[in-house]
Amino acid sequence: MPPIPTRAVTIIGFAVLVAAMVGLEILARRPGSRIPTVGEWLNYLMRPKLGRFLVLAGWWWLGWHYFAR
Repeated sequence: MPPIPTRAVTIIGFAVLVAAMVGLEILARRPGSRIPTVGEWLNYLMRPKLGRFLVLAGWWWLGWHYFAR
């Protein structure tokens, strides 16, 4: 069996992370859930200026590495 390319491992890893985030979002939207939604989590992160910078830097990094090809 040939080895799995690292690109495939990376894509599978990110797909698992996205699936986990979607699953947590579904759990968070149940009535009476104590899990914060993604919107509530981002709202909490964006309150301080450092949080805004980190969210911006994260989006920049994501765009630079995955969308700017």
